[in-house]
Amino acid sequence: MKKRQFAIVGIPLSRPEIVDFLTPPQPQARGSRVTIVGQRPSASAEANWVKRLGETAVPTITDLLQIDDPHNHLGQTTTDRLVPVEFLAEPDFLTRALGGWVANYFGVIGYEPPLANGDPLLNRAEILQDFGDQIRFFGADPHQVAARLEEETGLRETAVAQAFCRLHIIRQQTLGAAPTLTTRTAYIDQLYAEIAEGSNFASQQQPAIPQHILLDDLMGQMVALELQRRTAVANQDYAVSDQIAAWQEAHRRATGLQLLLKGEYIVGRHRRSTILIAPELGVVVKQPAPEPFHEIELGAKTVNGRPENWPYITGTGELVTARGRLRLILEEDLVPRISHAFRYNTQFSSLLGLTLETFIQGDTVLETVWRDATQLTPALYEEIMLHQLVCEQLGIENGDWHAANFIVRQPDKAIVHVDWGAARPLRPDELTPEQQQARLTQVRNIAFSFKHPPLVARVEQLHDELTQDDGRMANLQTRAKTLSEQG
Repeated sequence: MKKRQFAIVGIPLSRPEIVDFLTPPQPQARGSRVTIVGQRPSASAEANWVKRLGETAVPTITDLLQIDDPHNHLGQTTTDRLVPVEFLAEPDFLTRALGGWVANYFGVIGYEPPLANGDPLLNRAEILQDFGDQIRFFGADPHQVAARLEEETGLRETAVAQAFCRLHIIRQQTLGAAPTLTTRTAYIDQLYAEIAEGSNFASQQQPAIPQHILLDDLMGQMVALELQRRTAVANQDYAVSDQIAAWQEAHRRATGLQLLLKGEYIVGRHRRSTILIAPELGVVVKQPAPEPFHEIELGAKTVNGRPENWPYITGTGELVTARGRLRLILEEDLVPRISHAFRYNTQFSSLLGLTLETFIQGDTVLETVWRDATQLTPALYEEIMLHQLVCEQLGIENGDWHAANFIVRQPDKAIVHVDWGAARPLRPDELTPEQQQARLTQVRNIAFSFKHPPLVARVEQLHDELTQDDGRMANLQTRAKTLSEQG
C-alpha cells in the first residue's frame, strides 16, 4: 500500500479543463480522494486528546497544546468538492479577474503518489512545498501560553485541563455517541444560553468554565453544522440543507448569531478563516485557519495570454496553525498596538488561537455604499486612508484593503476596520519613500471590492483627489501621528 504524502499545492482553477470538470456540480462525487487540513480538529482527535488529559495526573502546557498538531485536523474529500458548490452558482466564479486576481486553490493536501493521476485538478496541481509523510508546522509557543494562561482563563494548567474534560462530558451528554442534527442544534442552544446568562456551567459543586473555552466550543459546533449543510448541498440533499439553513437563519434573526466559514483558501476570492458573530454576547470571535507561510505573486505566470497569480512559499514553508498565528500576532505586537491606537478592546487567546473583538453595530462600508452611492464621500475615504497612515506610523503593512472590512459604527458613524488578519511588520528595506508611496497607492485597490465600474471609478477619483491635496494629507498625517502614539 502506498504511503500518504503531504504537500502544499497550488491549483489554477481558471484553466478551461478544470472549469469544465467542476461545472456544473454533480450530486455524486467524481474526483480523486484527497486529505485536507480542516479548520477544526476532528471529533475523534479531540476525544482522544481529552481522554489523555483526563488520564494525566498533572497536565502540563504541552499536554494542553497537543491538539494543536494539524494531523488532528485531517479529513477526506474529493477534488470536485475542494471548491464549495455554492460558489459555482456564479457563472464566472472561477474565471473572472478581480483587479487582476484569478482563482487559484492553495493549501496542504494529502495524497497517494503520484500526484498527477488523471484527475483534472491534480494534473494541474503544482507542489510548492513537499512535506513527505509528516506535515511540518509552526504552532503555539508553550512558554508564551504558560505566561498568559491565567490572564486568559483565570486558571492554571490542571484546572484548565479539568475544564476541557468537564465540557467534553457535558457535550457528549447532549450530542450522544452519534450526533444528529437535532442533538447538535440542541447543544448549540445550551452553550449559547450558558454564555448569555453568564452561568458558564457553574454549579454548587463545580466552578464556571472559562468563557473563552465555551466560545471556542460554540464556534466548533457551528462549524460542524455548517459543514454538514455544505455537504448536503453538494449531495443535492436539499431537505437536510434547507433544514439547517432555516435553523441558522432563525438564530440570525433572533439574536444575530452567525458563522462566517471560509474553509478553503482560494487566492483572489478569499483567505481561510472562521468568524463567529454574536451581537447579544457583545463579541466577534475570529480564528485563523491552518495556512502555510507564503506570499502571492500577481501575474506570476501567463497561460494562453492570461496572467495568473500564484502563491510562493516564504520562510520555513511550514503550515501555521491557528495558535501559531496568534503566537506571531502576540510576538510581533502589531494587532495589539493597532487595537490600542484605535481604542478597540481586543482580547487574544494563545491557548485556543482566538481573537475576541467587541461587536460593533453597523453596516459595512460595502453595504452602505451599495445601498446609497452618495455615502462614498471624500470624508469617508479620508477615514479609510487614515488607517493606512496609522499603519505606516506603526511600521505595519495591512495589504488587505476591502470595503467589507470597514464598518460604519452606529450611532456615531465612525469608520472602524475589523480585519487585520493580513497585517505584517514592515522590513527596514521597505521604509523607502518609493515603497511608502506604493503602500499609499495600494489603498486605492479598495475600489475593486465594490465590483461595480461606476463605484470603482469614484473610489479611484477620491483617492487621486486626496493624495494630490497636500493640505488634506498633512491634516491626516497629524491625526495618524496622534493615534499611533497611543499604540
